[in-house]
Order: sequence, then structure tokens, then C-alpha cells
Amino acid sequence: MQRLDSPGRRRALHALGAGTALGLAGRAAWAQDFPARPVTLLCPFGAGGSVDQYMRVLSVTAAPYLGQAVIIENKPGAGGNLSASLAARARPDGYTLAMSTGSTFRAPWLEPKIGFSPLKDFTYVIGMTSLEFCAVVRADSPLKSFADFMQAGKTRPGEIQYAAGDPTTLVPVTMVPFQEKYGVRFQHIPFKSGADMATSLMGGYVDVVMDSVGTYVPYIQSGKLRLLGALGASRLPAWPKVPTATEQGYDLVLSAPMGLLGPQGIAPDVVQKLHHAFHRAMGEPAIERVLATLNQPQWYRNPEEFAAYARRTYDESGDLLRRARLI
Repeated sequence: MQRLDSPGRRRALHALGAGTALGLAGRAAWAQDFPARPVTLLCPFGAGGSVDQYMRVLSVTAAPYLGQAVIIENKPGAGGNLSASLAARARPDGYTLAMSTGSTFRAPWLEPKIGFSPLKDFTYVIGMTSLEFCAVVRADSPLKSFADFMQAGKTRPGEIQYAAGDPTTLVPVTMVPFQEKYGVRFQHIPFKSGADMATSLMGGYVDVVMDSVGTYVPYIQSGKLRLLGALGASRLPAWPKVPTATEQGYDLVLSAPMGLLGPQGIAPDVVQKLHHAFHRAMGEPAIERVLATLNQPQWYRNPEEFAAYARRTYDESGDLLRRARLI
């Protein structure tokens, strides 16, 4: 048996230390050269939606600041979580990032085998924007306000049908305890996309849509649909005269901040380069224009602030899902 202080052991430890030092030096040099090739951003939804529209403008505005092309890959699936799952398993070199969604912090409570943990598996790079929600009806609907919608839920319980995502998405999860609080009842009709919701609403198959506003902007502008109320903390910029649900007397605030995240273990220098480039891109006029079109606000958070938001939102999501009796 080799002695603990033997010459052979000392040579082995010396070689290990030298190798570690060389590895750290190589990593530092590699980080200094980053990026040396295009950066890929995984979009959690399909082409043409509001998130896709934003990310494609972002890819153009960020490229000059990175000095490399930014490629958008649409990876819809698993309720918007396929992209996050792929990002969690990517190499931690900074070349593959994903746009988070509200479901990124909610889904692991519902499906422990989803493939990632928001607390352990991600490097948080930058908070960017937020999906703002609204309630809309057909132009000829007798419902004229969010207060009318609530009154119908009280006097005609279960008759009013509202379209939203599947039962584990933000709106229906929030609406379970919300309805109990105010003694109202609506029938939730689940849909896979905003486009399907808009079509069903205009066809008279549902009474109300509660969803992020971006999909419905052209329909509202054309007069085919009408806002009952904004469901965020403030009024929508394009319709400043339409009050929020809270202003109409109901404690309901829905929003879904989004940001770029990558796999755990991205070098801090690389994170800072990515953060700096995308932060500068956020100030470009093209980004301001697309956000105005989609009625989405800026939601800037640095890496530490975004990570803190992720921890807090993950905990709050567990509480919300328990109140909705889904876990």
C-alpha cells in the first residue's frame, strides 16, 4: 500500500493541481473569447405568436452587441416548458439560452419528472418583458365591463364560458380561488393557443377570453373584439380609458414576466457578456416598437434580481396550486 506522503502520491497531487490550474486558465481564456459563434435562443411557443415576435426582433437588435448572429429556434411543447427543459440539459457554455415563461416556475410542482428544477438547473441571465393579460368579448356582447362579467358569474353561475389555456396555466389556476373569494362561478373552456381562442370567441362558441393581450390587439383595433378590462397592475397603453379589474373592484392581477436563462454553470464572465448585450438591445427603438404593438412593458432584471424573482415565484406558484387543489 502506498504511503500517504509517498513521492508517488506527491507527484500525482502536483499533476492534478497543475491540470486544474490549466483547466481554469483555459476556461478563463475561452470566456474572454466568447462568443465565437452564433448564440441560439429557444422560443417556448410556435412561430407568429407574441413571444416569437418579440424574440425575433430581439435577435436582430442583440446581434451587433454580441458580435455574432442570434438564432431563434421555436421549441413549443409541454405547455411552454420544452424549451426550458432543453436549456437545462444544454452545455453550460452560454451558446444556448431559452426564454422563460410563467409555467417555468409552476410546472415542476405539477410534474416532478419534467426535467428541470428552477432552483437548481438554471443560470438566470436577464429579465426582459412581461406578458400582460386582458379579458375580451365580441363587439356585440352584452357584457360591457369586467364588473358585468363578475355580476353574470354571480346571477348565472356556470353559464358564462371563458376561454383560457389548459387547467394548469396561470389564468385557470388563479381563477379557482378567485371565484371562491367572490362567490361567482364560470365555466372554463381550455385551449392550446390564443389563435384558437380568438376564433372560438368570434364564432360565438365561448363568451369571454382571458389571455395575454398580444394575440388580440388587431381584433380589438379592428372593432371585432372589445376589452372588458386589463388584468395587469396597470391599464394597457393602447387603451388607457379601459380600467383594470382591480379598478373595477376585484382583486385580480395577472402578468407573466419573461427572461433569458441557460443551464446551470455558465461562467460568470459569459453571463455578464450576455446580460450586457441583451440589456443594450432592450433600449433599441425596434424593441420599443414591438413592445408597444404587443402592449407589453419592459421588465428589466439583472442576473441576481432575476434569480431572486425565480425563487420567489417558484414558492408562490406552489401556494397558488395548492389553493387551486391541483397539488
